[in-house]
Amino acid sequence: MTQMQERMSALSQRIYLLQQVPKFGTDEYAKRAAVHFLVAMDSDDRSLVRVFYATQEMLASLRQAIKIAISKYDASEEASTRALTIFKDQEFR
Repeated sequence: MTQMQERMSALSQRIYLLQQVPKFGTDEYAKRAAVHFLVAMDSDDRSLVRVFYATQEMLASLRQAIKIAISKYDASEEASTRALTIFKDQEFR
């Protein structure tokens, strides 16, 4: 997951280019095409730029969730080990 976050971070340094009106030309058709391109890249929740940023946020949330799950698992394992040790110690008395 860290590798994916690093790759996304590297891409984010260039994603701003997709939020700029491309320079297709100065005639009317080129201007309309440039605006259409910009709208396609960054206009709603399904557009590439917004999906990219949502993916970055999801990866960060997922990483945090995994971190919490691991810490809870470790705490549970530690508690179980203590309980079994106490039980084992009582058994030999």
